[in-house]
Amino acid sequence: MKKILLLAGVLILAGVAIALLFVRPCMPAVPDDAKLAGKSVADFPQTASRSFDAMDSRLSLSDDEVKGRNTWLLWTAGDQTLWDYLAQHGLGTADLLKAIDSRQRPSRFKDMGLVNQPGMAQAAQPDEYGLWLDIGAQEDGVDAAVYGRPTGIMGLRLYPNPKFDAAARARWDANRYYSDTNYYNDPKLVRPYVVGMACGFCHISFNPAKPPDDPENPRWENLSSTIGNQYLKASSFFASKAAPDSFAFQVLHSWAPGTIDTSFLATDNLNNPSNMNPIYAVPARLTVAHEEEIAGGALNFPGEQRRMAVPHVLKDGADSVGLIGALSRVYVSIG
Repeated sequence: MKKILLLAGVLILAGVAIALLFVRPCMPAVPDDAKLAGKSVADFPQTASRSFDAMDSRLSLSDDEVKGRNTWLLWTAGDQTLWDYLAQHGLGTADLLKAIDSRQRPSRFKDMGLVNQPGMAQAAQPDEYGLWLDIGAQEDGVDAAVYGRPTGIMGLRLYPNPKFDAAARARWDANRYYSDTNYYNDPKLVRPYVVGMACGFCHISFNPAKPPDDPENPRWENLSSTIGNQYLKASSFFASKAAPDSFAFQVLHSWAPGTIDTSFLATDNLNNPSNMNPIYAVPARLTVAHEEEIAGGALNFPGEQRRMAVPHVLKDGADSVGLIGALSRVYVSIG
């Protein structure tokens, strides 16, 4: 009888799995937050701000090139929604609002391998919500409604949380948020801010031709936007409050400093951390690159062609989908 019941259970599970294979493609697409708010492309203009011109050895860039670099440095593409979800449901993993705690600014590089934003400073007191956030920095021409405001860490941007209503404010307790495990791990806790991640978070680091005298206090001229952060300690940053016996803690602590598995959010069941790619000499690489066949969904990207020269900047072959597809996949990697 037990064998019959077991077989029946297996058959039921198999049937459900097969049904899901057919049902899932028919599920409606979930609109993103921007569409739900009635926003269009026009609501997210590029910025030609020259606030970052001292980076990259003061490379001379046209306005369009500046817009491209600013997108790399500032644009989070709405991924703050995912990072907020992970903060609510991650049991101490990936709470970026905790990771930007201003009291950690003097040792962020040593402890987490993070690059402090020049022109900002450690807060002397918490803000109106009791949170410790870096102060200072003026980014001329950068619309905070589009790009958020600086967190004090290169590549991380701060936005007001649209879900932080009167009820959430009444329940908010900053002291418990920093100290009470049951409180900050409550999936219903609504934080006053959400934190988004731009491409630059993983790629901005110190210019090897002009390294900073103090890595905790770099100047703009000490920074390169494409060198790749070879110092990031992912476990200290993403799992600072995770329990040592948790799966997330064990995975992230298997990553050496300066490495990251760009597919870990996609859950491909492979633990494959590698160091951050420096991005340089792309035009020169394209002149010697072989043409490759591009197929599948990659052809949906504007500008992609069935045969394209692929420079292979990414050593894991992730740019085999073509240069445009490779750039676009970064936003999938970071949520």
